[in-house]
Amino acid sequence: MMFFARLLLSTLLIFILHGTAFASIPRWPEPAWFAQLQQQQQQQQAPLPVEQGSSVHTTLTPAEQHIFAAINTERTLRGLAPLALDPALVALARRKSQDMASNGYFAHHSPTYGSPFEMMRAAGIRYNFAGENIARTTTPANAVQLFVNSNTHRRTLLNPRFSRTGIGVAQVGRQLFVTQMFIGFMR
Repeated sequence: MMFFARLLLSTLLIFILHGTAFASIPRWPEPAWFAQLQQQQQQQQAPLPVEQGSSVHTTLTPAEQHIFAAINTERTLRGLAPLALDPALVALARRKSQDMASNGYFAHHSPTYGSPFEMMRAAGIRYNFAGENIARTTTPANAVQLFVNSNTHRRTLLNPRFSRTGIGVAQVGRQLFVTQMFIGFMR
């Protein structure tokens, strides 16, 4: 009996990691009130400008804003300094999320760009410490919960060595591909 339970759990995990477990399940259309609620929430959230002492200017989407604010709340509740937004990391995180969404994979290593560290080096981003969190989910709030409830992701977002971050969200249907990149410097 235990063998079959483990086999079933392993099979489900493989399907979920490869994103095929629920791909064939038909989805009901969203009710009209749900679409209206989402539009109201997006209208209420003004875009957050990101400027870091250069001529680069980026605006976060409402989903990216939510994740950024929630992550910094988690950090400050634990006595850590909030992360600053880095426009170059925002651009890379968006590129990574879009790459995952467009090419149908979910992994830290991109078949297009390689590892997050290779992406950063190729973009000319300097750092002493770097990390990445990724999530595939349906809401920004759920992405934050996934990060906070996972030991590995939580250690990354609460790492006191990190001082800058970039968040990128790509959406395909109801699926959000979330990438958060972190860098830090020796003091």
